[in-house]
Amino acid sequence: MSPFEYALGLISILMSLALADVVVDLHRLIRHAKTVVWDGRALVAAALVIVEIIRTWFAQWALRDLDVALNFPVYVALFGHILLLVVTAIACLPDDLGEGCDLSRFYDQNRRYFWGAFSATQFAYFLLWLLFGGNQSSVGGQVGWIDWARILGPLTAYLLLALLRKRWPDYALPLGVLLFYFWRYWGQTLTP
Repeated sequence: MSPFEYALGLISILMSLALADVVVDLHRLIRHAKTVVWDGRALVAAALVIVEIIRTWFAQWALRDLDVALNFPVYVALFGHILLLVVTAIACLPDDLGEGCDLSRFYDQNRRYFWGAFSATQFAYFLLWLLFGGNQSSVGGQVGWIDWARILGPLTAYLLLALLRKRWPDYALPLGVLLFYFWRYWGQTLTP
């Protein structure tokens, strides 16, 4: 096992916990579907969290050749970013359904905390991106608008979602980020 694979192990465990929490909460909602008042905003937010977990795990592979990623302070920063992602995942769906669950009420009461946590996660990702050479494009050469959009676009969307109280951005912005991620990462592989 290489040092990178060893270091990635703990981060992978944390991301697995985040993913497991979303899946378990979704399972509870489906099992109690008759007593749940459904709201697509919470489901779109959960889908975005799932894609973000996968995207973040996928992005960790890009660090395999960077010695600085294995330095203790940098690894602690990576760990902190993943902890924020775990908090975001835990906040996206209700844990306790009680006698029933109103996802609309849950989303409205939880929105500022959830999107604030997502904003903090994305801001940490931005800082790490700068640390790991944000001056180099992910496809080689100089950084272009697409690299900045990949980082700052979602951060802007999450901050707006934490502040706005309109229904259409609750659908449009997360779906836009999802579409952007699929477009941006289409064709990316884990092969060196």
